Amino acid sequence: MPDRVRVNVANPNELLKLPGVGPEQAERIVKFRAQYGPIGNESELSRVLGWRGLGESMWGRVDFSS
Repeated sequence: MPDRVRVNVANPNELLKLPGVGPEQAERIVKFRAQYGPIGNESELSRVLGWRGLGESMWGRVDFSS
């Protein structure tokens, strides 16, 4: 199983390990955390990324712990 990425503490380069996340999406995550605090769940992460939902390739890869 691939390593999980802790979205609430990962730097932009680490966030790029998530499927479908490019530099622009990684920067959105970092900016959101700085302004609003930790991302709490899949739904919130989807909104931050501007996606309708997280794809199956993302399931099991995201860790929301701080």
